[in-house]
This record gives sequence, structure tokens and C-alpha cells, in this order.
Amino acid sequence: MVTGRCSGHFRPVSVVLGPLWPVPPRLGGPSAAMAALAALGAPPVPEIFATMEEGPVPGEINAGEAWLQSHGRSLGHFVAGTWLKPPGRVSLTCPESSTGRPLAAVPAGDRSDVAVAVAAAAAESWAGLGGPQRGQRLTRLAAALAGERRGAVGALLALAGGRPLCRTLGADLDVALRLLRAPAAAAELGLPGLEGWSPLGLVAVVLGGPCSLLALLWKLGPLLAMGNTAVVLCPAAAAPPLLLLAELSGEGAALPPGVLNVLVGPPELRLALRAHPEIASVTFLGVPQEELPAVVWGSPCRGPRLGGPRGGRVVVVVLDSADLDSAAAALAASAAAPPALFPVGGCVVLAQDAVAAALERRLRARLGGLRLGDPTDPKTEVGPLPPGTCPPEGVVQEALQEGAQVFQVPLPPERGHRFYPPTLISGVAPTSRCLRDPTPGPLLVLLSVRSPTEAVAVASALPHTAAAAVWAQDITVALDTADRLPQGLVWLNALDLLDPSGGCAGGAADADLDEALREFGCPPWEQPPKVDELLSPLVTVDDPGDPELAHAVSAARGAAPGWGRLPGAARARALRGAAAALAETPATPGTGGAHGDLRGALLRWAARLERGGGAVQDVPGGRALLTRRPLGVVGVAWGWPRPLAPQLLLPPLALGNAVVVVAPPGGAGPAQRLRKALEAAGLPGGVLTVLPGNSRGSGSGLARHRPDGLWLCGGDADCDWASAVSVPRVWGVPAGLVGAPGQDPPPGAERELELRCTRPHCLWLPGGAP
Repeated sequence: MVTGRCSGHFRPVSVVLGPLWPVPPRLGGPSAAMAALAALGAPPVPEIFATMEEGPVPGEINAGEAWLQSHGRSLGHFVAGTWLKPPGRVSLTCPESSTGRPLAAVPAGDRSDVAVAVAAAAAESWAGLGGPQRGQRLTRLAAALAGERRGAVGALLALAGGRPLCRTLGADLDVALRLLRAPAAAAELGLPGLEGWSPLGLVAVVLGGPCSLLALLWKLGPLLAMGNTAVVLCPAAAAPPLLLLAELSGEGAALPPGVLNVLVGPPELRLALRAHPEIASVTFLGVPQEELPAVVWGSPCRGPRLGGPRGGRVVVVVLDSADLDSAAAALAASAAAPPALFPVGGCVVLAQDAVAAALERRLRARLGGLRLGDPTDPKTEVGPLPPGTCPPEGVVQEALQEGAQVFQVPLPPERGHRFYPPTLISGVAPTSRCLRDPTPGPLLVLLSVRSPTEAVAVASALPHTAAAAVWAQDITVALDTADRLPQGLVWLNALDLLDPSGGCAGGAADADLDEALREFGCPPWEQPPKVDELLSPLVTVDDPGDPELAHAVSAARGAAPGWGRLPGAARARALRGAAAALAETPATPGTGGAHGDLRGALLRWAARLERGGGAVQDVPGGRALLTRRPLGVVGVAWGWPRPLAPQLLLPPLALGNAVVVVAPPGGAGPAQRLRKALEAAGLPGGVLTVLPGNSRGSGSGLARHRPDGLWLCGGDADCDWASAVSVPRVWGVPAGLVGAPGQDPPPGAERELELRCTRPHCLWLPGGAP
């Protein structure tokens, strides 16, 4: 009862608040009411404020167990909208991540199951619905994922994957929904910028080892939005949440039967995909890079398309003006539960000398306060290691032998080998294995650096890094440091902010949403890939190598950073100078039209550079600055029976790459004339090299030198995927993209060329946005 004032007089006013939980009728005074609340198991308000204990998580934390129980803990494959349980099969066990106890059993898939799933997916006319209807269906799938089954999805991810429930039901699921809704919105708008594009058809997604649901949805969303159907192959350890996702896809008329199919089986099951030429693209997630040459088939030009793992760990730069308390809190949280698109690999911390000791003290205190335990407990912050990963004990012991200091939180003896204690390694040598190799588990490696410049140099040399963060209060130094870091995704004073509209660069795909959609589409100037051989033979003949090619690639690596760092206007001056030089040079008889086309292309790309680019995108937590950066060294193998079209070389050169071209002696003339004109206009030496050579095998020769990008032009220059899989970006250039002399490039071709020779760079700036 409170008092209120009205017309100069006080009168009593009753204010009735609804109960926070059901209570019985009042029995006689406050003490009786409190006793009734205590009987119901609800803590009194003073105790809540005294202990600051978390309350129950919305949604049943045992919903995952309930879903498994509803299926009798006997799951199957999900094909054509129904459960497939072939009789007489060996059963695979889906283990719980923290204890190893069986959660469910599923029949081991074999070649016949793959054939059934491929037939079901190939027969579905999902592409015929049109972009707007597909977008609406994907939105329904996101709604189903966020609806009544939200608790079951989060619980299964915790049970099977070991990720704490506070993450799987919180930030992880929120990002997962955005990963579906963003491509759904693009499809509803008619896929802007992709007019005339068609789906590839059937896409296989192969999961192996640790792989988060977010990494899968980052592929599935664009794949389905473009009108493709999917067959997902996964190990038994990762099966329960994926099978629930497949079941949800059929609820509420979200996806038609056969659009999303999930098979469970041993690693050998992926080899059965080779027998199905209907598969237009294969994406590998969580498969180690060293295993890919033995399991891939086909080639970049003949198909199928191939998407491999390009993830990695996170490197964090802490400068002397940083807020050390917030940096330590974010780093400890990242060690406990790594960013969802970087599920393994640990975190490397580069701290300036002036703050390294203070940061180490704070990190030890934060790591010591982490709660390790059952991942389905909402209070747990550190769960077990991801299934199939080995504890990083060997790396830690090797660091100790090298003289490093190791801080570890005591591990309760009942937790067993599936858990690893939060660990901090400091005082390591720059060549230590813990810096070279990504290691799973709650592991931080702290290395002191003298300056921001040294931090950038160390971060650039670290292998297997996909994202970075900079902690500093000096905004000028922070922005300068972030701009010089090579990672595709950089956070400023934050960690683990992910959104497809802001670029998930450096995550599962090293791509933004536009590239993710294009990965699963066929442009109008390209014929859908067709596999004319079931398996390309591996390259087993010893090759002595080409010393001239090796020298050219080495010179390109040395020249690429300087050329790429030049402002666009400076590179545009070189292009305009080359166009002016060509205008003064008489054309070779019979090439007058091509001469004019080249001058026009030079001026057009110069204008694009002068116009500039980039965008600012609203994202959760602030703003994202989106730009494109050069790949580095692009190798071009020309195999078509006509002279090389020099217009093809202009986009990578204009956008800051160094280019090494291998072309038959009779077809290299136009490229040589372009090189001379550009060098006369100021192009640095080594940026463009044209080597005459046999086109057959030229693609494999370039791939052995591992350029940052590889363009294969024509069948003679093609190489098998086993040779090219180590190159980050490989492209079989469609013949329709390079028009005949006198013809303008097809609409959208220049945008495609731009994306093929650059990579996205996303800088997240905190801005207080929700």
C-alpha cells in the first residue's frame, strides 16, 4: 500500500503486482507467505541479492534428453522428410561429451544410403519455387529453431558437443538464427546482384571432427537460399543436434521433403560420394587440411566445386593503453568457450611489455574463477573438450621444457580425461610449438611484444589465424594497428561478435554473405559443372620443378605487399599511364580491335579505383567497416587455344595483387605488351610476370608453389583437386567470362572478377548498439 496525492489531499492507493511464480493463498502474515515460497523451492528475494545466483534458464534444460527419449534413443538417417532406419546395420553410438555415456544409437550409413539420399535430393524441385518463396521457407525454419524446440537444440549441442548451455542457448543460437535469416532475406528480395544466376543443384556437406552448428548454418543458409538441395554427412558424435535440425526443417512446412538430408556414418562414407556425378559441389567442414588430398576428386574446371576448411584461431593484441580488466574478462570468456566459428585452436595474446605482467595477473585471476563442469548446467562456463580432440598436454609439456611458465587451474579428479583445466602459457619463445600449432581446449598463450608494429609482424607470421582483436583506449593507435593486421575479421575492444551482414570473414568461410551466396550459384556466363571422370588420379610422378617459375612466384611474393598497400589512386595512375602508352603504340596487324578493348579496360578499372569502395554496416554491438583487400599472389594458367586475353589480368593487378602468368609461347604476346606498358607507367618489377610454357600441367605447376589464388583457364591448364586443394582460392575461369575481341564483358562479370581476386576485411567498432 502506498499513498497518492489528489486535489491537495492524500489518499491510499493500492498497487498489486503479479507474483513472480505461482504462490498459494495467503495463510496469515509475511512469514507464512515466505514459508510457502520456500516450500515451492523458490529462494527468497534477500537470498537472491545476497548470492547473485543465476535463476533457471528459460526452456527446459533437459529438453534434449526428452527429445532423445521420444525417439527411444534410437535415431536414424533423415532422408526425404522421414526417418530412414535400414535393418540389420551395425549401430554407431552417439556419446555424451562430458561422460562418454551413450546418448543414442544410429545405424551406420553405407553406399546404399548415400544413393537414396542423392536420389531424394536430386528429385526435389526446390529451385522452382523462386527466391521469394524460398526465403519465406527459410524464415519459417529459423522460426522453428527459435520456437518451442529452442531448448532441445541448445541442450543437444551441450550434450553432444560439450559447449556450455549458457552459450548454446544464448549467443550461439542468436547468431545461428541470423545466419539463416540473412540469406533468407536476400532470397526474398530476389537475390540482388545475382540476377540470372541459377542453382548448382545437389551439394554435399561433409562434417568431420569438431564443427559447430553455426559453421554448418553458414553454409546451409546460402546453399538453400540459392535453390540447391543438400546431403549432409556427419559422424555419430555430432549427429543428435543435426538430426533435430533436419526434423525441424519438415515442421510447419519449412522445407519440402528432400531439400535437407542428413546421413550418419564413419569417415569412409564420404568416399561413396564419388560415385554420384549429380553432386555439383562438395563442402568439407572440420576435416583436417592434410586429409583432403586423399578424399577429394574431380577438378576445378570439370567439377565438382570444392569448399574446404579455412578456419583458424584468434590472435589478440593488447596495447599499453588498453583497459586490462575488460581485456582479461573477454580473454578468459573466450578461453572458456571459444567464438562459435572458431571452435578449436586456442587464443594467442600479444601484449605490450608495459602491460604484459599486469595482464598476466588478471588473466590468472579470471581463469581461476571459471566454473568447470557439466555443460548442461547453466552455471558451467568451461565444458569438456570437443568430441574427437586430444588434450593439449604434449604442447603444454613441451612449452615447460622450453622454459615457459604454465599456470593451470586445478582440475577436479572426478572430471576425467574429457576435461582440460584452463591454462595460461607465458614467457614462450617466438618459435614455440604452442604458437605454431592450433591447440584445442581452454588454453591461452601470452607473448610480450615491444610495440604495435612488432605485434602486427608477429600476428602476420602466426599460422592458422583467422580473426584478430585489438584492445586499446588510444583510438588512433588502435585503428592503425587494426588496419595493418592481415586477418579478415578484426574486433576493436571486443571478442566473439559475429553477424553475416557484418561479414563472417575469417570464420568458416573467409567470405561475406555475397560470396557465400555466389559459392552455390551458377552465373549466366558459366555452364553448370559436370564431372566427366569419377576420380582424377593423384599426381604421383616426381616433378623436379621449374626454377624459373619458382623465382617468379618468389619475386611476386616480395612485390605484392608494397603494390597492395598503395592507395587506389596511385595504382589508377599506373593504369592510365599504360593506356596512354598503348594509344601511342601502333597496333599489330589484325589486333586493332583488341588493342582498343585493352585501352578501354585499363581506363575502366582506373576509374573504379578512383571511385573507391567499402561500406559501413550496422551490426549487433556497434558498426562494421567493410572493405576488400588483395589476395597477394594470383597465378593464372592459360590453356585455351587462342591468345591470352590481357583484360583478364587487369582486375587482380588493379586491386593490388601480384600476378604470375603461364601461357603457351604463341599466346603470351598480348600479356607481354601489357606488362611492358604497365612497367613503363610505373608498375614495380615482379608485380606482373609472364612465362611462356606448355599449358598442359601448368595449373599443377603453379599450385605446387601455393599462390594465394589460382585461376585455371581451359582444360589443358586444369589440374586435379588433390594438387590444388592446398591453394586457398581456386577458380576454374568460365570461357563465357572472357568475350571475343570487340565484345563487352557480360553484365556482372567485373563484379565477379573483383570478388575472385580480393578477400573481405571487416573491422568491428563498438558503438553501444544492442
